[in-house]
Amino acid sequence: MKKKQPARQAADESRIARAELRAGQAEARTEQAKTRAEAAETRTEQAETRTDLAKTRTEQAESRTEQAETALQNLVEREAIPRPGILGRPLKIISAPVTADWKAPLERLTIRQREILQLIAEGQNTKQIGGILKVSPKTVEYHRMKLMAGLDLHDIPGLVRFALRAGLIPQGS
Repeated sequence: MKKKQPARQAADESRIARAELRAGQAEARTEQAKTRAEAAETRTEQAETRTDLAKTRTEQAESRTEQAETALQNLVEREAIPRPGILGRPLKIISAPVTADWKAPLERLTIRQREILQLIAEGQNTKQIGGILKVSPKTVEYHRMKLMAGLDLHDIPGLVRFALRAGLIPQGS
């Protein structure tokens, strides 16, 4: 066998070194590709988790909607049934006031606002009215606020005077 010439041997070594370098770079790129693939899998899993959470929130919203519809239906049914007022006597449901001057403002009120007006005029406080009508005190406050705005009255005594004039409660009460 012949001995390789030193220049050829150096060129071969150089090619081997470049090949090893390329092999190392290829391994590094392979590792980077694996890392990117793992990151993509993680993002896919996160997206699936977000999708599942969105589905859960949608189901919860649908459930709340059904509950609200049921509650509304119960409220509508409950509004149709006269409820006892204080001491078991029925609440007056006002259809027409005593005088024509009071007709327009009373007709703008809802049945609930009329009930609350009557109970306020009878001396009940917010908590008591809530108990009688089976609603929260905040709901009573809301209806009272809308009632006062609708009648352009600004205090409870004004509501009581209005109720007296409209004939919701007897003058001697």
